[in-house]
Amino acid sequence: MGVRCRVFGNRIAGMEERESLALLLDRVPYRDRDLILTLLTRDAGVVQAIARGARGSTRRYAGALDLFVVLAARWRQGASSLATLAGADVVRQFPGVFESLERLEAGQAMLVLARDLAREAPAGETMYVHLVAAFDALDAVPPSQAFGGVLSLAVRMLEELGHVVVGDACPRCQGPLGGPGTVLASDGTVVCRQCSRFVTGVLADLLVLPPELRPAPSRDQAVALVGALLSGALGRPYRLRLGESGESSGTA
Repeated sequence: MGVRCRVFGNRIAGMEERESLALLLDRVPYRDRDLILTLLTRDAGVVQAIARGARGSTRRYAGALDLFVVLAARWRQGASSLATLAGADVVRQFPGVFESLERLEAGQAMLVLARDLAREAPAGETMYVHLVAAFDALDAVPPSQAFGGVLSLAVRMLEELGHVVVGDACPRCQGPLGGPGTVLASDGTVVCRQCSRFVTGVLADLLVLPPELRPAPSRDQAVALVGALLSGALGRPYRLRLGESGESSGTA
């Protein structure tokens, strides 16, 4: 995975060609045979690109435009905001994601989460690295623990953006956060049991426990906590939408 973003010059007049490792966040059918791709690249942030002739062809991109694949993407950026995909090669896959419905659904939730956050804040190498690490863990985690990775990814990405999820003390009374009854308030902060009487939110005991003692959240727990976390960080209601991570999880 040593590919770095490179500029190859004007191979086509007015269009420079670039290359970077990337993950596919979304793909939308366009016309008869094309796809509009949303790529999270390691070195160029989010890239919107059209893949000509990608639909119905199993050879041109050889699985590189599937979900849960690290690819080396090459694209030409012209005057338009929409780039043209020049090529894509598979670098790494995560086949374990497809071995259970729980892992697959959790992986799709991770893609939606990354796509939504990328719309709100600059996406760069850190977001890409966090998502690859989340897929790496999901590839082998017991299915019953799959949604724990979704919650962990949300916390890591928000902390990277400067949003402190769990502080050293309750932000309202400055008391300790230990013990049951902590609540994730609507402003995205975790408050202690005493202060939880005065706020509305989601039970957040999972977030204050040390990682080694933290039980895996259920699907519903993870979705509720992620929704509350992002609602507070974004300053508006947010709901993690499952099953919206691209055209399909099969071959393009």
